[in-house]
Amino acid sequence: MRPSNRSGPGALTDAVYARIRDAIVSAELRPNVRLVESELAVRLDVSRTPVREALLRLEQEGFVRRERGWVVRENEPGEVRSRLECRVAIEGYAARLASQRRDERQLASLRELASAMLEGDREPGRLHALNDAFHGLILEASGNGTLAALHAQTKMNYWDLSVPVVFSAEADRLVDEQHAALLAAIADRDAGEAERVARAHVQGTLDIVLRELTARYPGFSA
Repeated sequence: MRPSNRSGPGALTDAVYARIRDAIVSAELRPNVRLVESELAVRLDVSRTPVREALLRLEQEGFVRRERGWVVRENEPGEVRSRLECRVAIEGYAARLASQRRDERQLASLRELASAMLEGDREPGRLHALNDAFHGLILEASGNGTLAALHAQTKMNYWDLSVPVVFSAEADRLVDEQHAALLAAIADRDAGEAERVARAHVQGTLDIVLRELTARYPGFSA
């Protein structure tokens, strides 16, 4: 899909940046894969200039590195911890704001996503995409573009580490319960409860990831 450039070169670079970043965090572009500017330009149907500008921005944010060309950067365990710690605060406050600012359309979409996660195929990739959309909509409903930008900088695919993080059936059930509680708090406009549940939700993921990293990476301490 070609990013739109109707708003000028800056908007085109932003769109290219978002497309490449999303491909990295979704593991469409995996760690240590080489990124060739000309190939990305063809793939996105743009010139090399916005691709180069997007890669420079992604380098600053730690998504790519330069090693005789561009390479998707693999997160170190400590970076995974730092990003998830940031998300505890970001998603918690975003949920607080969303409970006060959401509209009925957003609430209906959140309900549809929550239902979809409980139904049909429980394949991890599908659930991850639905979960990402659910939390992304809460960021949208918060009405705070700065929070959304900070959240984008903390995104990563922690399932794509050199050792994968596996969630148990019990952990998956807890996630479902937390999604339901978070949705209820946002529907009731209960700001305190929405923030509490969102923080506990991300903290639970952080705890699971840290246990795996501590067990599998020598020298890493939570």
